[in-house]
Amino acid sequence: MADEPVYDRLGLIVLSDEECWALVDGTPIGRVAFVSEGEPQVLPVNFLVDGHQLAFRSTTGSKFSAAAMRRPVAFEVDGWDVHTRSGWSVLIDGTADLVLDADEEARLDGMGLEPWAIHDQQMDWVKILPNDISGRRIPPQER
Repeated sequence: MADEPVYDRLGLIVLSDEECWALVDGTPIGRVAFVSEGEPQVLPVNFLVDGHQLAFRSTTGSKFSAAAMRRPVAFEVDGWDVHTRSGWSVLIDGTADLVLDADEEARLDGMGLEPWAIHDQQMDWVKILPNDISGRRIPPQER
């Protein structure tokens, strides 16, 4: 028998860590949030799941700087169905870090992530080392 869903105080279904990771792993685009020059930034990235870590490519810029300084970040993915007014959201809190080890870079290169934005600048790997993962699901609404 399947476990009964757990609901939060707003009536949303609380997702388990395993459900959260499965949803994140099945989503090609997420948003990374961080503070840059004292201002909040939220930027889309295509990414891959590496165990219970995330990795994406970045050129020099605000995401790269946040990783170089090992800054706290949040990462969010979601999905929805407008017809049933249902959906889900997963939030990961963690720390950004540059991948500097050549063997690790080569391993990530071999995982098949292709940048959606094509340009001729150097792309470096950034990892998000999670501290926490949480998610909620809005069940389909009956009208």
